[in-house]
Amino acid sequence: MTVAISIEGVPFNDLDRARANAEAIRARVPAPIYELLPTLLAESPDPDSAINLFERLSASADAELLRALVKNPFLLHYAVVVFGHSQFLGETLLQNPDLFQTFVREKRLDRTRSRDEFAESFARFRSRSFENDISLLLARFRRREYVRIMLRDVLRTATLAETTGEISALSDVLIEQALAEATTIHQKRYGTPQHPDQQGRLVPVPFTVLSMGKLGGNELNYSSGIDLLYVFGNGEAPANAEISNREYFIRLAQSVTEILSRPTNEGAVFRIDLRLRPRGHEGEPAVSIKSALRYYAEVAHDWELQALIKVRHSAGDQALAREFIRSVQPRVYTQHINFAAIETAFKSLEKIGARRKKAAVQAASIDVKLDRGGIRDIEFLVQCLQRVYGGSEKWLRSGGTMFSLQKLHDKRHLSGKDFHDLSSAYEFLRRVEHHLQLRRGQQTHRVPEDEAERVVIARALGLGQVDLTTELERRLAAVQRIYQRIIHSEESLADDDASGGEFHLRPLELGSDLSNDHVLRRLADDSPGMYEIASRRGLSARTRRNLYRFLTASFTSSERYAAALRSPRAVERALRVFDLSDYLTDILVRYPEEIAALEEMAPTSSNGDEQELFPKTTNPALISTDDPILPFMRGTSESYQEKLAVLRRHFRQTTFSSGVLDIMSGRNVYLSLFDMSGSAETAIHAAVTIARPPEGFAVMALGRLGTYEFDLASDVDLLFVRSDATDARAATVAAEQIIEVLTAYTSEGTVFSVDARLRPHGSQGELVTTPSMLTDYFQREAHAWEALTYHKLRPVAGSDTTGQLTLQSLESIIHRFAGDPDFIPAVRDMRSKLEKSDPDKSNFKTGIGGYYDIDFLAGALAIQQGWESSAMNIRDRLRRLAAAGALDDGDCATLEYSAELLRVVEHAVRLHLGRSRKSLPATEQGKHIVQRLTSRVLRKELHAGLEPELQRVREGVRQVFERMLR
Repeated sequence: MTVAISIEGVPFNDLDRARANAEAIRARVPAPIYELLPTLLAESPDPDSAINLFERLSASADAELLRALVKNPFLLHYAVVVFGHSQFLGETLLQNPDLFQTFVREKRLDRTRSRDEFAESFARFRSRSFENDISLLLARFRRREYVRIMLRDVLRTATLAETTGEISALSDVLIEQALAEATTIHQKRYGTPQHPDQQGRLVPVPFTVLSMGKLGGNELNYSSGIDLLYVFGNGEAPANAEISNREYFIRLAQSVTEILSRPTNEGAVFRIDLRLRPRGHEGEPAVSIKSALRYYAEVAHDWELQALIKVRHSAGDQALAREFIRSVQPRVYTQHINFAAIETAFKSLEKIGARRKKAAVQAASIDVKLDRGGIRDIEFLVQCLQRVYGGSEKWLRSGGTMFSLQKLHDKRHLSGKDFHDLSSAYEFLRRVEHHLQLRRGQQTHRVPEDEAERVVIARALGLGQVDLTTELERRLAAVQRIYQRIIHSEESLADDDASGGEFHLRPLELGSDLSNDHVLRRLADDSPGMYEIASRRGLSARTRRNLYRFLTASFTSSERYAAALRSPRAVERALRVFDLSDYLTDILVRYPEEIAALEEMAPTSSNGDEQELFPKTTNPALISTDDPILPFMRGTSESYQEKLAVLRRHFRQTTFSSGVLDIMSGRNVYLSLFDMSGSAETAIHAAVTIARPPEGFAVMALGRLGTYEFDLASDVDLLFVRSDATDARAATVAAEQIIEVLTAYTSEGTVFSVDARLRPHGSQGELVTTPSMLTDYFQREAHAWEALTYHKLRPVAGSDTTGQLTLQSLESIIHRFAGDPDFIPAVRDMRSKLEKSDPDKSNFKTGIGGYYDIDFLAGALAIQQGWESSAMNIRDRLRRLAAAGALDDGDCATLEYSAELLRVVEHAVRLHLGRSRKSLPATEQGKHIVQRLTSRVLRKELHAGLEPELQRVREGVRQVFERMLR
C-alpha cells in the first residue's frame, strides 16, 4: 500500500486540481514512482501541466510500462521533463509509450544523431508500421524524434547548435523521404524524365531540393516553417515523352510540397514557404537551373541574393545543388563591396520594421525575433558583414549564425566583446524562442503577457530570481548598441574618393539625412520646378518618402535623370501615385523612365469614365488585335530572348498606364478590368505569334479573362484546343511554348502566371484537347461546378474555326445541366465547400455573401435560362438576367451594387499593393487608402467606413442567394 507523499511544497497554480491528480496517481502506480514525483515536480517549470499529463499516463500505462518506470527511474524523470516543458510533445509521449523502451535501449542522451542515422531510424519505423499515408508517417516520426531532441535540449545535454543541427538533419530526411515517395508515383505515371546528351543518348534529368532560411543555415526551430527551392536540370524531353520535363518537375514539386504540408492527425510535417523562389509567389514551383541562374544574374533583387547566403542541399541530386550554389555565389559575394550591400540592409530592415510595427499593435510584450536587438537583428548583422567581407574572404561564407559569428571574430571583423555579447545574446534569445514554441507547438516568438506563463518560461531557462523581462531587455539593449554602431554607418563622397572606393564600416551620426539633402541640392541646381515639388511642405510622409525613392532611382543613370528633369508635370501628377499605390511606385522606382507615361496623359476629371489613354474598342472580340506589338512580333527578326523582353516591357507599360489612369481618374471598375483584359489578350496573341502553332490550334480564356475582368496580379486561366486533324504532339509543344513565353523569367521579369488546370481531368488530363473530346467529357463526366466554369469560355487567339467549334461543344453541358434537378443542390454544395475552405469570413470571394455567392447565382441562373455563354462581366450578366425575368429589379440592384463594390475593393487592394489579397490590408493605413480609392470610383462617401459597408452588402447578397437557389 502506498503512503501519502506531500506535494504542498510544489509551486502549483491550481493546488486543488494537483491534489486530485496526485490521489489518482497514488492509486494507480507503484510506491517508488509516486514517492519520486514531488521532487521531480518541484523542479519542473510547469508542475501543473506535468502532473496533469502524468495522471493521464498513469491511467493508460500497462503493467510493463510501470515496471520499466520502477526499474529505470530516469524514465520517470524524462516523463516529467517532457510534460513540464511541452504540452504538445507531452501528448506525443502519451500516444507513443513505446518511446520509453527506446530510451531504455539508448541509456544516455549524449549522442547527436546524424542525417544517416535519422534515415535508418525512419526506415525501421516505416517497416513496423501498417500506415500507408506517407504524410502521416512523416509527421508522426517527426514528433517522436522531437521528444528525444527536446530532452537533450532542455537537459542541456546538447548545445544550441547541436539541437538546431539535429532538427535540421531530421528535416532533411523528411524532405528526402517525401521526394522519394513523389518520385516513385510520378515515374510510374510518366516514366523517368530524360534528355539527349551530346552523343544523342537519353540520360536522366536531375532534380534537387535546396533549403534556405533557418533550415539552410542548419538552425531550424521546433516550429519553424521551411523555405525551399526546387531546381531541375536542363534539357528537353524526347519527342515521345508523355509530358515535357518542365511540366513533370512542376508536378513533382507540387507533390513534394503537398506531402510535406498536408494536414494529418499528427499535424502537417512542415509549413512550406516557396516565396524565396524566383519571382516569389508568382513564379513556378520548380525552375530549371538555367532559368534560375539567369534570374539571379539578371532579375533578382538584392535581398533575394542575400537570402542565398544560407542556401544548401537538402534532398535530391547533390551534384546539381553544388552546381547551382557554386554558380550563384559570385552574385552573392563580390570582391569590391560598396554601399549596395548596406542599401540592401536598409531595405530589408524597412520590411522587418513594418512587421514589427504590426506586431507591436497586437501586443505590448517582447518579441524575441523581431524587436530591436532581437534574433533577426543579429542574423541580419551577420549576413551584412558576410556580404561586405565575404567577397575577398571566402572562409566567411557559411550559413549558420553562430558559426559565422565565430568566423567574423576570428578574422577580426568583430571585437572580442562584441562577439561575446552577440553570441551570448543570440544563444539566450534562441533558447527563449525554443521554450516558447515547445509549450504548445506553435510558431511564436512573443513572450506571453500572462505573468504565470512568463514564470514558466523563466523556470525553464533556469533564471532563478532574475526577472525574465528585465533579462531580455538587458540582452536586447546590448545587441541594439552594437547594431547601431556597426550597421548604421556610411561614407561621405570625399572619403569614398580618397579611399579609392573601398568600403569601411564606421559610426554614423544618428538623425542625419544626407541622401535627401543631396537630392535637393542637385535639383536646386538642375531644375527649380522639380526642386519646388520635392521641397513642398504639404506632402504627406508617405508621398514624400516614395517621391525621394523615385528621385534617388533617377540618379542611377544620366538618361534616367534627364528623363525626370524633362517631366516636372509628370512628377507633379505622380504625387497621387506615390500617395496611393506602392505597386505603381515600385515600377517607377525600378523603371524611372516610365514617368514619361504620366507626361502624355491628358488631365482627367472625377467623372471621366470615358477618358482612356487608348481608343476604346467597341467589339470585345477584337479587344487586342489592333495593338502595334502584334505586327512587330510577326515581322521582326529579333532573337527569341529579345521578343520575350519586348513583350514584357509592353505588358508592363500598358498595365502601368492603365493603373495610373485608375489612380488619376477613378474610372468605372469594369472599364479598368476591360482595359487590363485587353493587355492580357495582347500578350497571349503575341505569345501565339512567337510560338507559331499548327493550323487548327486555338487558345480559349476562362475565369476572369473569360469575363473581361482580368486584374493586376491575376493568373490567366487558359484552355488549349486543337482540331481533330491537327497533330496532337505539335499542338502540345505549341501550348507549352506559349506558357513558356508568358511565364519565363528574363531581365524584364515575367508577364503573368498561366493556369491550364481547368482542362478536362485537371492536371492529369491532356494539355491540349479537341472540341469532340470536350463534348464527350461534358456529356459524361463534367461536374456542376465545371458547367459554371466553362460557361465563361471564349476564344482569345488562334484558329477562329476551332474556337467556334469549341463554343458549340458547350451546348452539351448546358443541355445536360439546365433541366437537371440536382444541378442547384450541387452548386450550393460546391459553394458551401469553398466557404468552409477558408475560415476567414472577410474573404472577398469565399466568405458569406462574397463574390462567389453572386457569381454562382448568376452562372446557375444563366445555365437554367439556356444561355449559350456567360462570357461577359458580372454587371452585364445580372442585367441580362433581370431583362429575361430571372431576377427581379430589386434583387438585381442589390447584387449589381454588391458585385461592383467587391470588384472595386479588390481592384483597389491590387492597385495599392500590387498583389491580390483575400481581404482588406492588415494595416490601418492600407485600409484607409483602399477606402479612398473605393469612394472615388463609386462616387460615394462611405461615412460609416468600408468594413461596415462590406458587411452590410454581404448580408444582402446572402439573403438573395439563399432565396434564389433553394
